[in-house]
Amino acid sequence: MRIHSAWMAAAVLLVGQAAKADDTASKPLIRTAVTGSVGASGLDDPQYVLSFVPVQRLMLDAVNHPIATAGIDKALTGTPVSLRHLLQLGLLRQDQDKDTCRLNYLLLTVQDQRTMYRVSARYGQSLADAFRAHKAEFDEIFSRYPDAALRPELMFGLIAGAALNWGGLDLTTELGYRAQTPRHPNGNAYFVHSKEVGAQLDLTALYLDSQSAPGSKMSFATFGDGGSLPRLQGLPDLFEGLESATDNWRKIPEVFAALRSEYVTYVLLALEDAGQVMDAVANGTDTAAALSKALPLPDDRRKATLRLLTAIGYLHEADHRYLPGVPVLTARDQPLVDATLKLSRTIMAEWLRLNYTAMKDDLTELSPMRNGVPFSLAFSEVWHYEFGFATKSLAESSFYANPRAPGRRYEGYVPLVWAASILKMPGR
Repeated sequence: MRIHSAWMAAAVLLVGQAAKADDTASKPLIRTAVTGSVGASGLDDPQYVLSFVPVQRLMLDAVNHPIATAGIDKALTGTPVSLRHLLQLGLLRQDQDKDTCRLNYLLLTVQDQRTMYRVSARYGQSLADAFRAHKAEFDEIFSRYPDAALRPELMFGLIAGAALNWGGLDLTTELGYRAQTPRHPNGNAYFVHSKEVGAQLDLTALYLDSQSAPGSKMSFATFGDGGSLPRLQGLPDLFEGLESATDNWRKIPEVFAALRSEYVTYVLLALEDAGQVMDAVANGTDTAAALSKALPLPDDRRKATLRLLTAIGYLHEADHRYLPGVPVLTARDQPLVDATLKLSRTIMAEWLRLNYTAMKDDLTELSPMRNGVPFSLAFSEVWHYEFGFATKSLAESSFYANPRAPGRRYEGYVPLVWAASILKMPGR
């Protein structure tokens, strides 16, 4: 039922997801996520396939040398996965003689991750400096948002999330620095990326992860660091616990897929209800009586939604009126959104022009490149580290809200709600 930008996964939601190992006798060897949108489940979902430890072991072997085709199915004994699934999902590719297979997707070893982290820290600081040089322009843009108290939160959501994360992925692809998102036979478009366990990198305050859910009227996202997951007071993250209810069916792929699909359907209905309420309150329909008249929702669903939104701080109630407790963008904010994304895009394009070649030279020894994976594919992960370090630097310098500041309700992340028509999500 998930969804990510940053390290994104999903059925209909967009997000970064660590795969769970099904081989309970062993600990996971790799963690997997997708950037893009996965609408499939079971054996058509690369995250599910890569959650089995024997599959993970095979992938790590393929980092170091070609794998004999004849022995692959035997190595996968005890799992529902076969060589056919690995080839269909593009995780392996066969050599011309078909006797051997090679790794065909982005898997970063412990050493790869440490190298990428070290190099990206330096470039991320430079990227943050490029944004800081335009602080006065951003402050003028955000002065148009009517709730002054929420402006730092909104700046974080739009600059760290929508611009550097989502917009940066789009821009780097458009300019040819990052590979085009592959479209798979089932119609989904996504990158698969795995990381070997054990790198022990400090990712606290690297705000490179987004969890998001598109809606017909309003959309929801949280932007933050990996340490803030699961974001128990954020939408759509709040519903993540429902996924664990399907765990007992993971080894029956067809039931597992159908059950998750059913859960997603009802979660999306709940998110649609929440979107209608947030939109109405942001546009001035702010009392229980007015909402009862204005919204085409059954009383029990409307009351349950109000109770939930108030409990997680998305709404506040004062003097019998509801007020947004998190940034909410409506149609009136379209000029603000457009100005933010345009300025951010200009800054990133110039910075990339000046720094991309040097970054590539600094990272030529990564194992994906030794396996024939182009740097433009690896750059999808490089960019995540780089804008992650940039977002951390900007938060710590009070450029915008600091999600790791003491006393915050939303520790390590910032929620954002917006009219679906005014802000494009990746892959949509």
